[in-house]
Amino acid sequence: MVADHSLPTIGMLWMEGSLSFLEQMCMLSFVECGHRVVLFHYGQVDNVPDGIELVSANEIHEPRQFIVNNQFKTPVPQSDIFRLHLMKKTDFLWCDTDVLALAPIPRADHVFGYFNRDTICNAVMRLPFDSPTLNAYSEYCQDPYPIRPWVEGEERKELERLKQAGELPHASDQEHSVYGPGVMTWFLRHFNELKHASPIPVFYPLPFRRAGQANDIHVREFRDAYIKEETLAVHLWGRRMRWWIANGIKRHSFLDRRLRNLGVRPGDAPLPRHGRGGLKPVEFPANLPTLRATTEEIHDATGGVVSVALLSDREDYLKAAQADLDAIATDNLYGANTPPRVGFSRGWEHYDSDPARLNALGMALYNYADSHRFLPDLRAPKTFAEKLVVMKLFGEVPDALISDRSKYVGSASELLACPQRMWEAHIPALPETLDLGPGQYWLKGTMSHGHKLALSFPLDATQRDDANQKLAAWHKTKTPEGFWTSEWWRAKQKPLYCIEEDLSAGDRQAGTWKFWVIAGRVQLVQVDRDRGRGRIQMLHDRDYDYLADELYSPTSNTVEPRPERFEDMIRVAETLGQDLECASVELFPVGDRVCLGDIMLAPVSGKHKMRSDALDQRLGAAWTGTRLFPG
Repeated sequence: MVADHSLPTIGMLWMEGSLSFLEQMCMLSFVECGHRVVLFHYGQVDNVPDGIELVSANEIHEPRQFIVNNQFKTPVPQSDIFRLHLMKKTDFLWCDTDVLALAPIPRADHVFGYFNRDTICNAVMRLPFDSPTLNAYSEYCQDPYPIRPWVEGEERKELERLKQAGELPHASDQEHSVYGPGVMTWFLRHFNELKHASPIPVFYPLPFRRAGQANDIHVREFRDAYIKEETLAVHLWGRRMRWWIANGIKRHSFLDRRLRNLGVRPGDAPLPRHGRGGLKPVEFPANLPTLRATTEEIHDATGGVVSVALLSDREDYLKAAQADLDAIATDNLYGANTPPRVGFSRGWEHYDSDPARLNALGMALYNYADSHRFLPDLRAPKTFAEKLVVMKLFGEVPDALISDRSKYVGSASELLACPQRMWEAHIPALPETLDLGPGQYWLKGTMSHGHKLALSFPLDATQRDDANQKLAAWHKTKTPEGFWTSEWWRAKQKPLYCIEEDLSAGDRQAGTWKFWVIAGRVQLVQVDRDRGRGRIQMLHDRDYDYLADELYSPTSNTVEPRPERFEDMIRVAETLGQDLECASVELFPVGDRVCLGDIMLAPVSGKHKMRSDALDQRLGAAWTGTRLFPG
């Protein structure tokens, strides 16, 4: 959908990690209303819906330290600070990621509203550059040991004394809203800007204590009770809402209706699973070394992509990475001290300094521990997931696969059909003279696996504008997805945009077929299938016998028929994977041809835990006889 430029751009912040269906729904609701939506982030963000632009939060505000509330373990104070910097540097309208748009929000200098009789909420917020409230509020939020602006007299003197003595609690140990709605309301009232506030029904028609009603009652009853003629958005009170919907979305509720209308499926982006005490903490060895590189040096080695604040947050992961790298280099594990073969490259050489290697392995450890809740054993790895972390840094990758996939694929069987590339460029804009023959094509970008758009030629003016808008949004992704996942071979590629023919158009199979080639042999055949509102993954062995194990999604014993060209698909996958430590080769059986989709060296980028621990162990045991793991 092409954005309406008369409407304000929506700015949001997600520190890092996976978006759930709740955030996806809210973001897409603004896109549906015609807004351009920019999501700022400090680390890698997964499950970003199509149509949402990703921009590094460092371009707006690069803190030296993240302020996270220690009681609830949430970055709300940091988010409160960020939105003020956003207003000083852009004309964006700030919205929290739990705000659901019902209608376009008009452009205005002042946008904010009451959430109860006395208090303004800052979940939807815009102040002009010259606002005295914005200036005073921003100055207050620069203080990591703040004293509320309404405190006066002897009480303020005592708090100032404690502050001077270093006894006043840091903002992270003060209440959750230390920089939030109460303070904003006070400044607005003090500078006579409260008169611009919208009434409660405009942005906050759903009271905090009744948040569950969005899921508990029928959509018609909900609308009658809460949605007014002037309502533009609904703040869903995210932390409380996540607790309320943890057991599922109820059919015909307000949330269910919005999810369906926007095409968001909860099963594809589930809520994070928190136990009674929250996520299990990751345990680190007691004898971690002192970092030889400073966070500033590591920050510089990443080209400024990773902020000092994020590196400080992950200091233990960096120390664990340093301990592993020291041990690997000392014992010459994985051929660390031996150059790669001619025609091959490794991450060890790609990262040209110790700080850069430290950051890459530190991110890989963080991604692994984020899903497994413990660190991998990199000195004696046994599981597939552990060995994949080693491969990212020390596995040899053919240069041809990185620079020119068509030449690499040329070694495969004659049965393989590769999509013809009809157009490619480093400039994100379709040429006016591009006139392909009628048919189905794919528009792709190399910065992310998600940069993919189906095109049907001939294009009309609206479709061309939509495609160019997608290209422009993709081009703003300055940091490749592979950087965040330590997939250096993906991060190394220069941004490229292309149109490829869709070889499977008009003859699509029900599933997506991925052949896991480990140590040169297909060890697993993964078939992804969508049915209704959830994704399932069926697994087979090399002989196409069904496996009851689960990979990353639930399985089903209602399997897809064995393709007629299955043996050819096995041969093609093993030919493409013969010089690789491991690969997931995506193939499509179309008539008498085998069509290539993609070659992934790190399935799901190594970020997710397999649902079956036994499968992780078996695939790890099969990964032997290679240069990395000879025996």
